[in-house]
Amino acid sequence: MTIHAILTVDLNGSVSTAARAKFYEVLKSHHYVKHKLTTLWTVQFTPDTTPAGADRVVREHVALAARTAGINDYEALLMQGTQPATEWKANPNSILADVLRRL
Repeated sequence: MTIHAILTVDLNGSVSTAARAKFYEVLKSHHYVKHKLTTLWTVQFTPDTTPAGADRVVREHVALAARTAGINDYEALLMQGTQPATEWKANPNSILADVLRRL
């Protein structure tokens, strides 16, 4: 079963643009996908990966990215599941949006 993971990482303190770029580069090199939502990444693992294995690998990748970028202070949250994440944008022309504007 394929594991899909959602990762969000807040880089705390004064992180330079160059350090942030290095951090992102390391995660991208491990097949993480950066989303437009500010700190959101997704990654998927092969069917033979266990949830514990995925957790360990993500922690290692985030630590590697932080070390490579010279970042010492960060917070991360990981959520795993068997379904990929669903991403969407507000649709100002939807029926629901029209109803909400009237409230």
